[in-house]
Amino acid sequence: MKKVIRSKVVGFLVAPVFLVGCDVGSVVTPYAKEVEGGKILANVLLNIDRQNPGRGLADYPSNESADVPKSYAMILLGAQAEARSNEWPSINEMGVKAGDWLMEHADANQDGVVGWGVPIAWDAYGDGSTNPANTEYTISTAIVVDALLGWLDYVDEQKQRDILRLVDLALQPYVSPDMRTPAGLLPYSLLMHDRRYDTFNSAVYLAGQMQRFSEVVNNVALKERLRQAADATMAALLKNRKQALKSNTWFWNYSIQENSPNDLPHAGYVIEGVLTYAKYNGRLADQFDINGVFGHLMDFVNEDGGVRGWPIFRSRIKTPPRLYDLSIAAQLMCRFKGDGYGGIFLGEVERYALPNGGYSKYPSGMDENRQVAEYESYLYRALMSCGFGKGGNAE
Repeated sequence: MKKVIRSKVVGFLVAPVFLVGCDVGSVVTPYAKEVEGGKILANVLLNIDRQNPGRGLADYPSNESADVPKSYAMILLGAQAEARSNEWPSINEMGVKAGDWLMEHADANQDGVVGWGVPIAWDAYGDGSTNPANTEYTISTAIVVDALLGWLDYVDEQKQRDILRLVDLALQPYVSPDMRTPAGLLPYSLLMHDRRYDTFNSAVYLAGQMQRFSEVVNNVALKERLRQAADATMAALLKNRKQALKSNTWFWNYSIQENSPNDLPHAGYVIEGVLTYAKYNGRLADQFDINGVFGHLMDFVNEDGGVRGWPIFRSRIKTPPRLYDLSIAAQLMCRFKGDGYGGIFLGEVERYALPNGGYSKYPSGMDENRQVAEYESYLYRALMSCGFGKGGNAE
C-alpha cells in the first residue's frame, strides 16, 4: 500500500493540539513535503533480520554485526505503534521476538545488575575511560524500559508480571540518591567515572520512564523514591534550561560541562523525557513550557523546509542530520502532534536511499557513509508511529 503524506503546516504556535496527555504546539514554517511511507517501509524491511531484528551494524567503533538493545527496543516500539494503528490486541511476530530478546538479555555482562547497553567497548566521553562491552548505559536502559512498559498492553497477565519485575530491577539502581551526578541528574552510566558528567538527554529520558513506572507500581515507598529521582533530574533540567532568541523555544546543552546545544537526536531524547514526565503527572511538570520544549524540534528546520543536524542558531555547523535524527524527530511529531507533521522530517529520507534497498547513515554521496542497522530500526519505529503500518503490511 502506498501512503503519501502531504505535510502542509502553517502558523507560529498554531492552535495547540491536545495529544497523549500533553498540550503541544510547534514553531512551523509553511511548506509541503511528500512521503511515500509504504515504499520506505518496504526498503527498511528488506534488511531487518526477522529472527534477530535488532542485529546488524551499530553506530559505534566497530565494523562487526552485533545485537544492539536499542535496536531491539525500536522494533518493539514500532510493532506497538502498528498494533495501535490497526487496533490489534497483539503485536507482530518480529516485535515479540524483539521483546523476548530484551528480556532474555537483561544482564548481558552477567554482573548481577539488570540493564542494557551496547555490545561494544566504548569510551563515551573520550576521556580515556573505555567502558567494557555491555556496560549498562542509562539511555539504552531508558529506551528498553519504554518499550517494555508499552508491551504491557499486548501480553497476558503472566508476561505482564515478568515485565514489571524486570523493569523494577532495572530501575532499582537509579532510585538511590547516591546515584546522581554533581548537578543531581541521573548518571550517564552506573560506573563511577561516568557520574562526574552532567549529561541531560539520557537522564531526562530515564526520568520520564521512572515517573511513568511510578504510576504503575503499588508499593508506596517505591513509588515515592521513583518520583523523587525523576523530580531531581527535572529540577536540574529546569535550572539549566536555555531559550532560543528567535523562536523562544527551550533547549539544553549536551551537558553542563559542554557549551554546545544538543544535536537533533539528543534534543529529541530530552523532549521525549519531558513530555513523558508531564503525561504521567510529574510534580514539576507545570514548571515546563511544553510548547517551548516541543517547539525546539522546529529549530532544526530551515525556512525552505530543509532539515539540519544542529539547531539553526548554530548556523556555522552544516552537518546534515543522520537517519536516526530524522526518525526520532518524525516519531515525536506524529505521536504528539499528528501523523501529517511527521513528513517534515520523513520527507528527507529518500535522500538517504541506497541503490539496492535500505538507507544510509547520511545522505547518499557523503564521504565515510554506511548503512547502519541500528538507524534503520529507528526509522522502522518512526514509520509505524506515523501510521504507515495500517493494514498490516509490515509482515
